[in-house]
Amino acid sequence: MKEKEYFKGMTRRDFIKATGVVGGAAMLGINPLDALIAEASVEPMSSATLAEQEKLYAAAKNEGQVTLYQSSSTKAGSALAEAFMQKYPGIKCNVYRAGSVKCHTKLDTEHRANKTVCDVFHTSLYSAFLTMTDQGRFMKYVSPEITNYWEKWTNQEYYAPVRFTTMAIAWNSDIVSDAEAPKSYAEGAKLAEQEKWFGKIAIGDPHGSANALAWVYSLVKKYGDTAWDWFRAWGEADAGTFTSHGSMDKEILAGKYPVSMEDLDYRINENMIKGTPLKGYWPKDGVAVGPGPVAIIKEAPNPNAAKLFYNYFLSSEGCQAFQKGGSSNAGRKTGVMKFKHMPGYDDLNIIDIDYRQLDADTKDLLAKFEEVFGAAKKKARSK
Repeated sequence: MKEKEYFKGMTRRDFIKATGVVGGAAMLGINPLDALIAEASVEPMSSATLAEQEKLYAAAKNEGQVTLYQSSSTKAGSALAEAFMQKYPGIKCNVYRAGSVKCHTKLDTEHRANKTVCDVFHTSLYSAFLTMTDQGRFMKYVSPEITNYWEKWTNQEYYAPVRFTTMAIAWNSDIVSDAEAPKSYAEGAKLAEQEKWFGKIAIGDPHGSANALAWVYSLVKKYGDTAWDWFRAWGEADAGTFTSHGSMDKEILAGKYPVSMEDLDYRINENMIKGTPLKGYWPKDGVAVGPGPVAIIKEAPNPNAAKLFYNYFLSSEGCQAFQKGGSSNAGRKTGVMKFKHMPGYDDLNIIDIDYRQLDADTKDLLAKFEEVFGAAKKKARSK
């Protein structure tokens, strides 16, 4: 991928003036000149948002707290919560962090028991958000910030895509040369045929990772039976499966699985900012994406604080606080951070899928995955 000359003609002082994000980046140990391009100045809240927040804040202080369930990194959720509490003192922000599937399971368990704790909900299981909207699980609320989000993944009355995650091929460049690393899924399947790569390749586990599920579905929809041939090849190579991409990255860096056919953009970005040997490549023939919406739960225990937090999350300021913690892309059109190690939506050949159909097809998809990949892996391990 050709790298853009993001900083040409800019002095350090020019950059600092343009971004207004140096303090947050420095707190994370990130050199702003290395981590960002200059399109990161915080956009002030509109007069409509400010008026709404002033009204909500008075009522929210009586509630005293708001609880967020979220599937992004722990650092992302913590950074957002801290920024919110600093802006709106007197309201404690509690954050529960788990993978998307676990977040949905916890929320559903509480809902069935009529003991909902969550106020605001964010995961990457976009298909489930569509179903939950149909089921009336979210509070109807039109944020004054909602028009700043991509219409493609936004329901103005219920949710907005605060995050979108793309899936890339990743490798440990201390072990695998850039030339040797696969640049397409077909190349990755060919790699799996070589004996030296047996037990050395990783993929996400679609049973527990929403992004891995979207990746499997995207490949199957775009490439058909060829995609299943690839999954069979990775199974025959005893590929490791990971629900947690954080755990996957540790294994990539440790050298146990030096190549991954499906890693997350923000995790690659964070590692490259830190200077680890983990690198990534987004296949030119197609990239899977997992939109990550946020919504207010219909029976939110703290409805005013929930709306206050939701509006802040959708604002440029809140969105950037979340990005600083998680090194992630955002679904907001303007006033967001863009990272030079991670391509944005417009830079990629995105595989478009029907997320509503994904939700309907999930059971059958996972059964087929076990029939192809799981059976091949079991056979490989029995040899």
